[in-house]
Amino acid sequence: MFVFILQILVSVLFFVNKVLWLIGKKTGWLLGAIAAAIAVFYFYLVGLYVFTVFEIGLIGLMLYGLFAGNKKNQTVENLINISTVLIMSALAYFAFSGLLTIYELISSTGLLFGTYLLSHEKFRFGWIVHFFAHMVASYMAYLKGQDIYALFQFASVFVAAAGISLNKK
Repeated sequence: MFVFILQILVSVLFFVNKVLWLIGKKTGWLLGAIAAAIAVFYFYLVGLYVFTVFEIGLIGLMLYGLFAGNKKNQTVENLINISTVLIMSALAYFAFSGLLTIYELISSTGLLFGTYLLSHEKFRFGWIVHFFAHMVASYMAYLKGQDIYALFQFASVFVAAAGISLNKK
């Protein structure tokens, strides 16, 4: 029952996070950080340990998006870039060692990279990456029997499609 509640909570919070990003609200970053923190426990409990690690990295990107805004600090930028590359490298290692399926690799790196792009105001490309990553994440969640999470990932595909059409930058 607890996992089911976490599934609903994570799904709704991440969906609202995307909608808030779409309409340009900074609170979307805060909500994303909260959702990612809860998702650490959710993914751990459903046995998606690699996603647990991914969510920890996502918390950092969400907080970066919340606090950085137009003020960019080169030291922080370098730290974010190094952290993102390390997390993506770890995900690739897990995939090639058989601990991660191709679906998990595509969705996790896509969501991480898409969030990185959005936090760096590369909106159109960020939404395109999110569009495909959410499609794969929806399918992966469905295969894992996480139907509510899969449904909200699928709904996020439409939010990303709106982001693509609304952003030319």
